[in-house]
Amino acid sequence: MPKIVDVEVLKIASPDAAKDDTSFDGVFVSRPTDIFYPKWKLGDFIKITAGATVVKITDENGNYGYGFSGLYRSCASIVEEFFKPLLIGAEANEIEKLWDVMYCSSMAYGRMGIVMLAISAVDIALWDLFGKTTGLPVYQLLGGKVRDKIKCYATGSDLERYRDLGYKANKIPIPYGPHQGKWGMKENMKRVENVKKIMGDDTEIMFDCWMAWDPEYCAKMLKLVKGYNVRWIEEPVIADDYDGYRRCHDICNENGILLTGGEHEYTRWGVKKFLDMQCVDILQCDVGYTGGISEMRKIIAYAKARNVMVIPHAHSLPTFHLSISSLQSPFAETLLIGDLRGRLFKGEPPVIDGTITLSDAPGFGYELNEEYGIRLEF
Repeated sequence: MPKIVDVEVLKIASPDAAKDDTSFDGVFVSRPTDIFYPKWKLGDFIKITAGATVVKITDENGNYGYGFSGLYRSCASIVEEFFKPLLIGAEANEIEKLWDVMYCSSMAYGRMGIVMLAISAVDIALWDLFGKTTGLPVYQLLGGKVRDKIKCYATGSDLERYRDLGYKANKIPIPYGPHQGKWGMKENMKRVENVKKIMGDDTEIMFDCWMAWDPEYCAKMLKLVKGYNVRWIEEPVIADDYDGYRRCHDICNENGILLTGGEHEYTRWGVKKFLDMQCVDILQCDVGYTGGISEMRKIIAYAKARNVMVIPHAHSLPTFHLSISSLQSPFAETLLIGDLRGRLFKGEPPVIDGTITLSDAPGFGYELNEEYGIRLEF
């Protein structure tokens, strides 16, 4: 088996395309910090935080694979200083072993958060490399396709664009939470009305609450959305509030609406508690946050045993490879931000009639987009 000979770590920030992109201008998203700070425009948030840690792993035969950190650049030094020395000289295809090596070596200061993002970046790169070594797409390594196309939903407010691309599902970044009271609830409902007006009555609507609600506010908002085609409420409370999740879950189900979460949950252990306490109907773990492809496989397997769907957070080819190879994952999120310069990798499939189709290119079938942003020292 080929050995790893190089681990390159790129810290990328300030995408050039994001500076002029107006896709999310005027779009507000509620945050837990609303109690302390003025509202953030989603566009400003993207422009400030956008960037990535990209990991390129090369084996002794010259094959390479790319991974990324869920579009956060802060974990570059973790990969460079702590994981790179453990990876050089290791067998490139022993992915399961290398995941445990990274996890166990960082357990004292990691387990969740930025360290897990770093592990995710490495793991994704190893799977891309494995696919290129075998000449197979990653979805084939994961057991093969279970469907020809993936149905997608669009997150954001570019509703005319979504309609024209054939989407029949839209996730709304909810701008207001408990601190804006009844006025904010009415403003939230204007977004719902707008989706119905532009995309049609049969469009599925989802709420992205980004951990800024509470059970009482959830109950009040659900009274207002009766009669609308609302499929789910996403992340109403912070990830550690399992009791709050369970209360919101019961409120949603009583109203015929699903509750989703897990974007900010980490590893199989965090997800196990989430599912054991019956916190969600759908898991939305992020391949770039929760531990990469290796950990998502375990999460999907456990979710299947509990009859819970897994619709991963975020728009990426690794996410799509997971979805197309899993019966638990019939739906995928897409983020259409600006033009192709605004994508971290080249090779992403276009959205056609609200669906995407994957090629049979080896690995994930992508290459780093050199136009994406500015490389930084760390």
